[in-house]
Amino acid sequence: MPEVEPYGAKALPELYKDWAAAGMVANIGTRLVEVKAGSLVLEGNMTEHAHGFPTSRGLIVHGGAIATLADEALASVAFTLAEDGEVTATANLTVDYYKPCKPGRLLARATVRHRTRRLAFCEVSVEQESGELVAEARALIAYVKA
Repeated sequence: MPEVEPYGAKALPELYKDWAAAGMVANIGTRLVEVKAGSLVLEGNMTEHAHGFPTSRGLIVHGGAIATLADEALASVAFTLAEDGEVTATANLTVDYYKPCKPGRLLARATVRHRTRRLAFCEVSVEQESGELVAEARALIAYVKA
């Protein structure tokens, strides 16, 4: 007997169509690349104008923009395991930055490591389009009844 796909994994692609038009999702130019129950890939478009931070070695992407992409990926991957009537909220977020990031396309690859009734333990890697790892993050995501 095949496993039933969770509500969140089925609903997320349609919800993203609305979310992509406003707020932080629009600011970082996010789009869903791949969605499965417990995993997803998000693409963010970090521009010099909106996300750039000047340094003595040139413009880099501000760490807050990278954290935003990571947080969005973590809350969204937790949502892939949500039941109908549940929303996700970040309860704790830890980001490790490995190297400066250049403006352009970033990929966030997120997974749910473990889900309980009310919490998801998630992780994400953030890479430049070239495949260079620029950051990793972990989050505790809470499931809240809407």
